[in-house]
Amino acid sequence: MADMYDLNAIRDSFFASQSKKPTGQQEVYVDRDGKVRLGTGGEDDAPLSRVPQSTFAALSTEARLAREYEVVRTKFPANTYYEDAPGAEGWVYEITTMFNRTYVMCAHFNGTEYQVRLIDPDLESLPSHDPHGVHLYGSGVICLSERPGSGQPTLQDAYARSAAWALGVDFVKMGHPFPFNAKQ
Repeated sequence: MADMYDLNAIRDSFFASQSKKPTGQQEVYVDRDGKVRLGTGGEDDAPLSRVPQSTFAALSTEARLAREYEVVRTKFPANTYYEDAPGAEGWVYEITTMFNRTYVMCAHFNGTEYQVRLIDPDLESLPSHDPHGVHLYGSGVICLSERPGSGQPTLQDAYARSAAWALGVDFVKMGHPFPFNAKQ
C-alpha cells in the first residue's frame, strides 16, 4: 500500500477515476489543514473532505465560441449574431412568442454558466418590477434557475429557458401569474 501522502499514488488515483477504470484505488481526501492524501473514508480518516476526481478542465475562449457557434447555427433563431463589444459580449437573438410579442435577449457565458439578459422590451413595459413575479432582476438578467447565479449549464439550455420565460411573461402581461412555477 502506498504512503498516504505519495504524490504518484494520488495522481494515479485521479487518472484511474478519470478514465473510469474500476481499480479499487483509494480515494483522495483533504484534511482540515489543506493537505491532500489518500484514504479510505472510514472513521479513522475523519474529519476529511473527499476530493471529486473528475478532470480539471476549462475550454479556451476560442474553443468555447466554436462550440457555441455550432449550437447557435443549429438551435437558435436565424437572426442570432455574436456581439463582442466590451462588457456586452454574447449571442443576441430575437424571439416572437405565439402571442406575437417580441423579446430581444443576449445569452452570455459568465465564466461558469450561461445567463440571459433582456434587451428589449424595456423593463418598464413589464407588468411588475417584482423579480419574483416576472423572474427578472433589475439588472435585466433573467432568472433561469433556482440556483445562485440564475443561469444554465449550456447555451442551448439558456436559450430554451429564455424562450419559455418570454412566453411566461406574456401570460403575466395578460394579468395571470407566471405559469411555469408550481408555487407561484
